[in-house]
Amino acid sequence: MKITKRQLRRIIKEAMEPMTVDDVYDSLMGVQGFGPRKGLTRMDMAMDAIAVGDFMGAVERVQDALWIDDPPEGAPEELADLLATVRTEDDLAAVAADWGTRHFRGG
Repeated sequence: MKITKRQLRRIIKEAMEPMTVDDVYDSLMGVQGFGPRKGLTRMDMAMDAIAVGDFMGAVERVQDALWIDDPPEGAPEELADLLATVRTEDDLAAVAADWGTRHFRGG
């Protein structure tokens, strides 16, 4: 697959922008397409995991929604600690956007 210089510039520019709460919220609202929880959004699954204290399970849902498969060492544990303070979907999107920007974007 070839990537033009223009496409590469756009990709780099997007990678340097901070994650926004709206972008993260939209990603979390994606529906699970397979498995026993088919049809639920990743937001629902993350909030369910948070409700029962399964913060690493919530981390997995957030990383799946944001297409993160190789986080830096310690980043998942940091997100798990942050998720312990989440009470609403808006809190979750804000925490994930801030965490994602710190670890995966140039912002």
